[in-house]
Amino acid sequence: MPTLTVDQLEKWYRKRLADKSKDFVKLAERSYKTVERALKDVEAIAKELKEASAEEDAESTGIEARFALKISETVRDFDVKKTITYESTEAVQAEIQRFIQELWGAGRRWIGRMDKKHKSSIKSLDVYMKDLSLEMRKIGKLLYDFSWLKDLERIEGRIQAFRELTLGRENFDEQVRQVRLKTNTAKSELAAANAAYEEFKRSSNVAELLSADEESDRVSSILRMKLNPLKKQVKAFLQKDTGIRVGPSGQKALVEYFEDPLLAIAKDADGYPSLVEGLDGLREALEDGKLLLKDRLERRAIEEIDDIKNGSLRDLQAQAKALEEKRHRFVDSEIHAKNKELAACVEEAAKNLEYHRNDLLRIRDEITRQLDKIKESEIRIENDILTAFGESITMDVGVTLEPILEKCNAG
Repeated sequence: MPTLTVDQLEKWYRKRLADKSKDFVKLAERSYKTVERALKDVEAIAKELKEASAEEDAESTGIEARFALKISETVRDFDVKKTITYESTEAVQAEIQRFIQELWGAGRRWIGRMDKKHKSSIKSLDVYMKDLSLEMRKIGKLLYDFSWLKDLERIEGRIQAFRELTLGRENFDEQVRQVRLKTNTAKSELAAANAAYEEFKRSSNVAELLSADEESDRVSSILRMKLNPLKKQVKAFLQKDTGIRVGPSGQKALVEYFEDPLLAIAKDADGYPSLVEGLDGLREALEDGKLLLKDRLERRAIEEIDDIKNGSLRDLQAQAKALEEKRHRFVDSEIHAKNKELAACVEEAAKNLEYHRNDLLRIRDEITRQLDKIKESEIRIENDILTAFGESITMDVGVTLEPILEKCNAG
């Protein structure tokens, strides 16, 4: 079992194909020569008609000259391939059919109006066209008898496609090199941004602001947890017209407390009267049975409303107001602005690094797909050659894309 590179495989394949197709080529060559002779004879008829038209009246001259021109154009457009293959012979068969259709289509328009003295030329033309028609049928039989040759010729296209698949190594290598350079630069930029931010936090009192942010997140989470049992009931109350009137501040509170509870309770007056006003309206609707909720949900909602009215959120409100006051002290300060700037730099550098890493993963996926295509193509070509020629070969792919794939994974 020989092991062949792509170049060696092409030579090996062409030699085997030439041996397998020699009988076909010999028979097809005869048809090609017959077609070429017929075309020259038809061209000679066009020349005769063109010369004769110079001696006749204007009307006849126009008809004969146009028919002669059409014959010459159709002959000139006839594409007889120089290299004989199954595919080119199929093309010659199609060309003959097109040639006959075009020429007799023109003949139907003009032959009947031509002078009778051209009768012998038209008869000769008819003979040549019948010769072409006969040769077209012979070619059809030849193609039928050697139809298996078409599959053999297709192997060449697959070998060429395989070659193109293996030529992408330099392109992928350069892509990976460029992206790795950008990734390393992004890593350095992120490290520098983090270092600058950490130094700023160490040397300033921004830690107090950051701790306030952490505490705000904690208080906000507790508030959401305590209000969550009322979420469905409040939503139903706001969406349905129960006929119960709640003031604007109460309605606004029912919306804002479930969007940003920390900000809402910090803005509300001590004892959160706006929230209580809205919840009183909800309780009235529940007790009057206007929301048509399950008994369990109604009871749970009323219990939560009573707890809130009895001050279950007062400590949280005090914490929220203190945190909001602390935030206001920092919001217009240089420290706050610098903290915001440095935090944005870190975030931007992290996004940039993530972008380049994703780009490297995209290239990795492309290389993986390319390797799969190469393997699939390799197996198919080896199987096709075994089927076509009864010989087993192994393809030597050469330097593959795996080393480049490793560079992607190391990014």
